[in-house]
Amino acid sequence: MSEDREKNGISASVTAGDDCRRSIEIEVPPERFLAEKEKALEEITRSVTIPGFRKGKAPRDAVLRRYADEVHQEAIKSVLPGAYAQAVAEHQLQPIGDPVFRDVRATENEPLRFTVEIEVEPVLEISSYKGIEIAKREPTVEDEEVERVLESIREREVTYEPVERGAVIDDVVVLDYVPIGEDGAPDEQRRVTGYPVQLGAGQLFPVFEEAVTGLSAGETGRASIDYPEDYQPEHLAGKRIEYVFTVKEVREKRLPSLDDALAVKVDEKFATLDALRTDIRERLREEKEREDRRRREEEAIDRILDSNPFDIPATMIERYRAELYKEEERRRQSAGAPPEQDEQRKKEIDELFDRIARRNIRRFFLIDRIAELEKIAVTEEDLKREIDRIAAGSGRPAEEAEAFFAPGSEHRRNLRGRIRERKVMEVILGEGEKDNG
Repeated sequence: MSEDREKNGISASVTAGDDCRRSIEIEVPPERFLAEKEKALEEITRSVTIPGFRKGKAPRDAVLRRYADEVHQEAIKSVLPGAYAQAVAEHQLQPIGDPVFRDVRATENEPLRFTVEIEVEPVLEISSYKGIEIAKREPTVEDEEVERVLESIREREVTYEPVERGAVIDDVVVLDYVPIGEDGAPDEQRRVTGYPVQLGAGQLFPVFEEAVTGLSAGETGRASIDYPEDYQPEHLAGKRIEYVFTVKEVREKRLPSLDDALAVKVDEKFATLDALRTDIRERLREEKEREDRRRREEEAIDRILDSNPFDIPATMIERYRAELYKEEERRRQSAGAPPEQDEQRKKEIDELFDRIARRNIRRFFLIDRIAELEKIAVTEEDLKREIDRIAAGSGRPAEEAEAFFAPGSEHRRNLRGRIRERKVMEVILGEGEKDNG
């Protein structure tokens, strides 16, 4: 596909390529380029010093002879951005990322010609996106699920009480310890006192935990740790360090009883354990309804995407993939895992990230296009209702929520986007009339 337009002597033709790529061939008339060269010559003349002349006072011909290449290049640098901007505006293009200028050709008394390679936003011609029927799943909450939540509540309310016995798994042990230096004496500058650790939680090297297990308050022991070569901090990496330690205290983990008193402690509105169970069951049911809603939305989106294929910019895919890899690296580092070495697994991760990137970018453009077609807007009234709902759900004052979603803030922009997407989903799933305020 190619189009030609002219304005102020500048002409541009646009050729469409694959994956939202566009190639723009631009011509600038000789007189326009010559005018820019005159401006560049004036600027250079004012700034340079030529032997025999004061700064800025050399004849133009002398400056041109000495700085012809500089004048030529400065004129090109001046012309290209404006000509490109005019071509983009005239052809109503929506560039994504930076343009790439190439094949610049500037010959005396000839038009300045150059090519610009860009990527543009996709143009979506979509159909059959309204009232897509995706069957709901009736949520069921099993007794075991309620009991698991109750156990997690008990874990949050756990206490640790001192006991006079040897330490076992799940106990919290308070330690004093000191490393032994190369001279065989304790390194007092590195002594640690009152250090609490929970046995079985992975807070100690296994050999150290094994040495502590079974000891009572007041007892001492020794443990030697072989630190890995890549250990942090580096001053310990690859070394064997012996520690002498004293158990100062052993504390037993004690869970509260599963009774009415626990319910009241969670929230005074629950007079009995049965009331707390009922509330947990209802919250689990609501969460399952929300999960099913999200499932229905994404299945509907996939149906629309399958029946309405369109290209997406390659640069957006690469940026999205790069973010996914950064997140994967952060996850592995936080888990203490080394970089992935298995080539097959690396290939699988690469393919997964590519699928995620392509699908989510297409989803973004689809939502945006439907909102445009349906003229969906988010009003200030919509925002206020949503902020009030969030405040009520969190139990915080409305003023605090308003401050968090202050006008002009990123939080408010994100909230506006979520409301807009929700309205689009209502259209897609055929849930009543859209409310545009």
